[in-house]
Amino acid sequence: MRKIVLIITIILLCFSSKAAHLVGGEISYKCVGTGTNGNTYQIRLTIYRDCNSSGAPFDMQAPITIYGGPNQNTVVQTVMVARGPIVGIPAVVNNPCLQTPPNVCTEKATYTTNVTLQPATHGYTITYQRCCRNNTISNVANSGTWGSSYYIKIPPQDSVCNSSCAFISDPPIVMCKDDSLNINFAVLELDGDSVFYSLCQPLHGGSQNSPAPNPPSAPPYTPVPFLFPYSTGYPLPTSPSVAINSNTGILTGTPTGVGQYVFAVCAEEYDSNGVLLSTLRRDYQFNVMVCQSNVVSNPTPQDFQPNTICNGTTVTFLDSSYNGTNYLWLFNDPNNPGASATGQNPTYTYGDTGTYTIQLVLNPGYPCTDTAEVTYELYNPVNPAYSFTGPVCFDENLITFQNQSSNGGNAIANWDFGPDASIPTFTGWNPPPIVFSTWGDHYVSLSIEENGCEDTFIDTVRIYRRPETDVTVQNQIGCAPFTVEFWDSTITDGQVIYNWDFGNGVLSSDSNAVYTYSNPGTYDLTLTIYFIEGCTDTITVSYADFITVYPSPTSSFVADPTNATIYTSNIEITDLAADPSDDIITSMGDGSIYYNQAQFNHSYSDTGWFEVEHVVINTFDCPDTSKAMIRINPETLIFVPNAFTPDGDGKNEVFFATAVGIKEFRFKIFNRWGEVLFETTDPSAGWDGMHPNGKEAIQGVYTWTVFAKGQNDQLIEKRGHLSLLR
Repeated sequence: MRKIVLIITIILLCFSSKAAHLVGGEISYKCVGTGTNGNTYQIRLTIYRDCNSSGAPFDMQAPITIYGGPNQNTVVQTVMVARGPIVGIPAVVNNPCLQTPPNVCTEKATYTTNVTLQPATHGYTITYQRCCRNNTISNVANSGTWGSSYYIKIPPQDSVCNSSCAFISDPPIVMCKDDSLNINFAVLELDGDSVFYSLCQPLHGGSQNSPAPNPPSAPPYTPVPFLFPYSTGYPLPTSPSVAINSNTGILTGTPTGVGQYVFAVCAEEYDSNGVLLSTLRRDYQFNVMVCQSNVVSNPTPQDFQPNTICNGTTVTFLDSSYNGTNYLWLFNDPNNPGASATGQNPTYTYGDTGTYTIQLVLNPGYPCTDTAEVTYELYNPVNPAYSFTGPVCFDENLITFQNQSSNGGNAIANWDFGPDASIPTFTGWNPPPIVFSTWGDHYVSLSIEENGCEDTFIDTVRIYRRPETDVTVQNQIGCAPFTVEFWDSTITDGQVIYNWDFGNGVLSSDSNAVYTYSNPGTYDLTLTIYFIEGCTDTITVSYADFITVYPSPTSSFVADPTNATIYTSNIEITDLAADPSDDIITSMGDGSIYYNQAQFNHSYSDTGWFEVEHVVINTFDCPDTSKAMIRINPETLIFVPNAFTPDGDGKNEVFFATAVGIKEFRFKIFNRWGEVLFETTDPSAGWDGMHPNGKEAIQGVYTWTVFAKGQNDQLIEKRGHLSLLR
């Protein structure tokens, strides 16, 4: 039976419309270092705020003041601390039956900074203040006029650099009316000190005229008075009354009244001698609301899992429920009484096929439980399959089919062999033998139907032609080494294995073989084909004297020299290997060709690289070629005159160094003091008799040097004198 517990709340709308302020906070510190300058503490201020607030935004920079002195009213320093990221706090409750109302939103911001303080006789007080609280708070009169003070003390003479307690988790933003509380206010204590938890008084700070005092005022701070009948120990209507475990920090009780309530939780830190070191106070506004329960059990029907009908007795059941956290599935299997599962989407295997009613109990044992049931029909898959045997050659095909489908004994089988079969269709478990009237692929389908479950299996029956074979080559006669490509011309529809015998003991299994005959001779060829699919058979074709390989000549010669200049370019060519009956063709690379000359001389008329090809052709017209590279270098010449007359008559005005057959060049002219008057790397450039300062060089004798490299990389260095005449 389905039960739905639904409580709709409207009080949240009231809270959201009036919320306009910060809702709580706390301040703590941690020792992060000691030194000669004192102890360094990391101060951490956390402020909570209503996301829907229309006012009281987070401070971009929070003024945090440190007080000292005997009365803790002397300002030691005030630090402006930048706001950290704003983080949303999720609205969750511990009771799986309850859902938090919509639009509940609280966010927090953290301010963190480091300060260094010397141990002091009276310790220090770290404080921050803001105003004001919400006008809608239920346990404080005129709550909108009261602010908040967040402070914590550093103990006197803190030579050990104490760290205060720090709350481990954020406070809850919603308490559900009539739901038992189990809220953990435990703290982290880093120094091994003892912690005592208690409910304590919220503290006032700031005012409507000064909502964010800078600096905040010094202690002591005024307690926020509770409205009767509320008090520190009874801050909100509860039955049983709210209480906190002094050792664990667990807050218990059951709220009985809707509203907004302010109270504080304190964690006092004591050392091993029982001395109070610091008190961490969380001042917070708690919202007690009517939380809605909307639990609907909804196991997914089989209509939404059609693949489970004909898929055997193993099923994964899917949950489509609302607001469920605990599950109890009852499978009602007569072969396994009491079978159940507690997962959200369990898998279960029934002992037999059939129709079953499955129940899902949502949140069993809670007041908000709900139960629903679905019916599943479970049948085994039909799994159609067949095999076939018989000869598959076209001229003798006769195929026998064997039904291998799995079924429950009431299956109907329908066969379709296609239009080229001797029986195109057949209804029955095993058909008579079938003959196909054409060769090629024939698609045969088998459909099995049982208990409304139907499936089809399709396979291919291939009918093969009788194979024929032949061998084709592009050329059967050649010169050693002679490479021959063999093509198989077999006609077959199936898979085959090839065995080529090239007539010299070498075999190959390639379908289209390539083989190189290295030795002259006449060779037989044999091809054997093994048919492993279709019309199984073996065909061997043999060809006597199928390949003829003639011997090839050897081309080898000497060119002497291979490196010469244009003035000594006479090259002698000498054949080393040709037989007297062989033809010889020698190409010199410059267009000159010599026929049947075993030895001759050739002179080149130009410089450069020349490739000599020496071709030898024997009586079988088999050629062989050898090659050599000849380098003819230009002659390297450098001429430097001994005088020039840059007098403006247009004759012998420029002094040149003439260079022929060089690839690197540097020409310099010096005066008698060694000063460079002219320098160039261009053989076509010369000196015009001018000083680098733009004036004419005086008549007289000058020195020159030439450094050059010829085409053969030979270095040339020359020096001399020249006369400048004006």
